[in-house]
Amino acid sequence: MTTELPGAETHSAATHPDLAELAALQEETGTGPGVEAARSGRPVAAADLVTDARWPRFRVAALERGLRSCTAVPVLVGGVPATVTLYAFRPGPLTAAVLEAVRVLAEESVDGLLRDHASACAEAEAEQLRTAMASRAVIDQASGIVMHMLDCDADQAFDVLRTFSQHTNHKLNAIAAQIVRAKGRGSTRELRRLLGEN
Repeated sequence: MTTELPGAETHSAATHPDLAELAALQEETGTGPGVEAARSGRPVAAADLVTDARWPRFRVAALERGLRSCTAVPVLVGGVPATVTLYAFRPGPLTAAVLEAVRVLAEESVDGLLRDHASACAEAEAEQLRTAMASRAVIDQASGIVMHMLDCDADQAFDVLRTFSQHTNHKLNAIAAQIVRAKGRGSTRELRRLLGEN
């Protein structure tokens, strides 16, 4: 199966390494039953690759692997296109009932991939928010320490932290964490100097 999830590259999954190589060949050459099905939005079949010469490189690669026929079935689920390609060692077309079963299976698979993708994106966003909140809490604590040490307001304290970060070429949250760990000890002279610069 080949699909393109939102904001991601094209992904392929295969039940055998030989089939993965055929998917990669189609992507590389831009030709083959899967590519044609994806472009047209309709199933594309080769009932016998011995006589069907539409995709020369794909055809040779498939025959070298002992495959005689294939059918690519495209689906569109939630705006996400996917193509499932079935291969057989014997020539012959798939029945309409089998094609319908493949279409339903493909739709269910894409739907599951979309749920997994959405869940992974939500978890990544939540982790970024947790990190940002933790970082902000440390910066707020450090600002409070600087306010106390230098008898300045919150804006001045933040400016001192930002300037200190720029002068030392360290991230703001790392500077803040260092001040919080040290409870401000040993930083007064340097911080006062920076306050004088602002």
